[in-house]
Amino acid sequence: MSTLSGTYAQDIQMWSSSFVESQIKSKSTASLEKELSALKTEQLIAKLATDQEKKSFWINIYNGFIIKKIRANPESYQKRSSFFSKRDISIAGQLFSFDDIEHVILRKQQWKYGLGFVNKPFVSKLFEALSVNKLDSRIHFALNCGAKSCPPTRVYQLARIEEQLNTAQRHFIENTSIIGDNKVELSRLFLWYKGDFESKSAILKLVQQNSSEDLKSEQIKYSPYYWDIDLNNYILD
Repeated sequence: MSTLSGTYAQDIQMWSSSFVESQIKSKSTASLEKELSALKTEQLIAKLATDQEKKSFWINIYNGFIIKKIRANPESYQKRSSFFSKRDISIAGQLFSFDDIEHVILRKQQWKYGLGFVNKPFVSKLFEALSVNKLDSRIHFALNCGAKSCPPTRVYQLARIEEQLNTAQRHFIENTSIIGDNKVELSRLFLWYKGDFESKSAILKLVQQNSSEDLKSEQIKYSPYYWDIDLNNYILD
């Protein structure tokens, strides 16, 4: 694998894909982590110029480090608030937390507990530069936080990011939704990030578009979210 230093910084997309795949397969990523940590901040910003580049890179980083950190210390996951907020992911000389990656970078500077309706009040210039320009609700079907109820981890690739996100969305909705004559039961992700999906009617429309069942009710019930650790929830294609 080519180094990421200097003129080879364009390989960060390859790095992120290799990183998450290696974590899934329980292979060492020490050299990859060292190279990425040694990047210059301006290189990282320059090489993640588009939303597609940001999504493919950061989704892989998030999912890969989730596996790495839970596998290394499963007990830390019992204190989930600190697990997700601790800044111990080293990239380009900066420390990031899972919350930084998910809520600030990928959710366009949203407050974690705002249900998708409240922006984070104070964001550094670095995070502003790294954040997506437009929030894409499909990331919720791609990010795997290590729990049983999470969407499966995939190896996202820049050239296929749109196709892969559409597939992840359809797969998750089909496999977690319960649709009957008098009810629509959905993953709790739709409740926690309601504003990211814009509205209740938009959620129902999205579910209908990605389900083989006809929705005959507009009453949404949300399924329990199971936080049992599951590191075998992945799809390699």
